[in-house]
Amino acid sequence: MSDTTSPPTVTPATATPAATRELVITLFELGREVTSVLDLDELLQKIPQLIARLTKFTAFAVYLLDESKGELSVAYSVGYPEEHARTLRLRLGQGLVGTAVAEGKPVLVNDVHADPRYVEAVPGSRAELVAPLRRKGRVIGALNLLSDTAGQFTEIDEMILRQFGAHVAVALENARLFEQEREYTATLEALSDVAREFGSILNLDELLTRIANLTRRVIDYRTFGILLLDEETQELEMKVAVRYGTSNIPQRTKLGSGLVGYAARHKEVVLVPDVSRDPRYINLVSDVRSELVIPLLVKDRCIGVFDLESPELDAFGKNHVEILTLLASQAAVAIENARLYETIRANEIRLEKEVRFAQRVQAALLPTELPKRMKGVDVAARFAPARELGGDLYDFLAPEPNGLVVAVGDVSGKGVPAALYSAFAGELVRSRTFRRRYAPERSTPASVLASMNTILYQRQLEEYYCTLCY
Repeated sequence: MSDTTSPPTVTPATATPAATRELVITLFELGREVTSVLDLDELLQKIPQLIARLTKFTAFAVYLLDESKGELSVAYSVGYPEEHARTLRLRLGQGLVGTAVAEGKPVLVNDVHADPRYVEAVPGSRAELVAPLRRKGRVIGALNLLSDTAGQFTEIDEMILRQFGAHVAVALENARLFEQEREYTATLEALSDVAREFGSILNLDELLTRIANLTRRVIDYRTFGILLLDEETQELEMKVAVRYGTSNIPQRTKLGSGLVGYAARHKEVVLVPDVSRDPRYINLVSDVRSELVIPLLVKDRCIGVFDLESPELDAFGKNHVEILTLLASQAAVAIENARLYETIRANEIRLEKEVRFAQRVQAALLPTELPKRMKGVDVAARFAPARELGGDLYDFLAPEPNGLVVAVGDVSGKGVPAALYSAFAGELVRSRTFRRRYAPERSTPASVLASMNTILYQRQLEEYYCTLCY
């Protein structure tokens, strides 16, 4: 690559105090410049630009170490074949880069084809210089320079890259922390949005599906399930199971069985980096390597769990646990509310059916026409309760020929209790009226009302009374 600024041409044998001082000043300025960048992508792009002011190279790469896998991958490169830069992985100790990281010290080779450790990344390379990136006693990656000219790099270049690498390591850590903080803030904002959306959904099936979809906004899962506890059977029932965007057949798991059952019974998070090493694991999906189970808690009750599975080892970390625990607490409340709403709605539907039936019964208990024996008499009545059911009553009876009894009454209160009391009072009107046919002495309206009053009083329903015209 071409350089806009020529690097210092200083060798150990020719270095003068002035040249050394100039180099130190340049390194200090470049170090300050690189550590001032907090955006990770911008930082990675800036590193080769700054190194080009110190030494010449034809290809460059920043390798970062994945400690869990023990391998190095290219985070950013210049002059590397695109496919190679995307797929290249080096184990610790593999190649010159892997050797530098494993040993924690620079590696300088001016004839790579004579070194058996060399792993070709850029065709045509002849010389290679690697400086490990150390931060707080740990090696986090490496800077790698390649040249198509044998003998390109010197000990001064090695010293420069090592010193500059110290600044880069600090800058990378700062950028990573800044990126994590920014992601965490974005995640909290997303959680707030998700919580608001949870609270607006009262249909349980719709809510569970929405939870699965919204969870992907805060954590990218491969397999995700929501299991809810059936209190009667003490089983966890799979309500939503998403894998590659499709739903699986629902399954049931006994409370305490498997990782999900353990998490639900003990009301605690279960994080397993390698399920093959955990005796609690039940193998239901063949390629699962790691699993995370988060209980759904409402106060001191567990109503279910979130279950995440991955084909990769150690796929879930503390940040996933923290995020999903917050999400689970919000989801648990929403699920409980949706369940309560469904229960209330079911009761409302049942009560509506019962009230409609009671209306029919009440209407059937009221007379619709005069007795057949009455001629030359017209009677009309209209019943319109203030609510679905009311305490009004009326009746017209003919206990003997050429006799008509008319009763009109009203029970205190409204609704179902008043309707029940009204039905009882109406039946008393009929029974006391027709009883006069068999009595030795003809009863009077006063005696009928007195008899009814005694019976109603004996029921001891002091909060209800009936006003009756007979």
